Amino acid sequence: MSNVTKEKNGSAASSPAALMTAQTEQAIKMAKASFEQIATRSREALEQNIKTIGVVTEMTRGNVDALLESSRAAAGGMQTIAQEVADYSKQAFERTTTAGRTMALARTAPELIQLQSEFARTEFSNSIAEYSKLSQTMFETMAAIFEPLQKQAITAAQIKDLLKE
Repeated sequence: MSNVTKEKNGSAASSPAALMTAQTEQAIKMAKASFEQIATRSREALEQNIKTIGVVTEMTRGNVDALLESSRAAAGGMQTIAQEVADYSKQAFERTTTAGRTMALARTAPELIQLQSEFARTEFSNSIAEYSKLSQTMFETMAAIFEPLQKQAITAAQIKDLLKE
C-alpha cells in the first residue's frame, strides 16, 4: 500500500501533515516550557530585587536616623562647650576684676608682686582645670557624635554580608 492509500484508510502517522502537526505540538510544548522557565526566573529575580530594595530602604532609613542622632549629639555637645566657655569666661573676668581691685590697694611693690604672683598661679591652675574639663567634654561629644554612625556602619556591613548569601 502506498502512502496515499494509508491516508485514505485513516492511518496518518507517516503523512507529512501529521508529522508537521506533531512537530508543531512539540515546538509549542517546548516554547511553553521555556516561557514558564523564563517566567519563573523573572519572578525569582523580581522577588530578589524587591527584597534588595527593601533592605536598601531600611539601610537608608538607618543612615538618616544615625545622621540625625549624630547631629543632635553634635549640637548638644557644642551647646555644652559654649556654655562652659561662657561660664569660665565670666568667672575669669570676675576673678580678674577682684584681683585688680586687690592689687590697686597694695601699699608696697613687694605686696603688689606677691598679689600678682598668687593671681597668676591661681589663674594658671584654673586654666589647666578648665582645659581638662573642656577636653573631657569634647571627647564625650565626639564619642556621642560617632557612636550612632559606627553602629550604622556595623549594621550596613552585616546587611551587605547577608545580601551576598
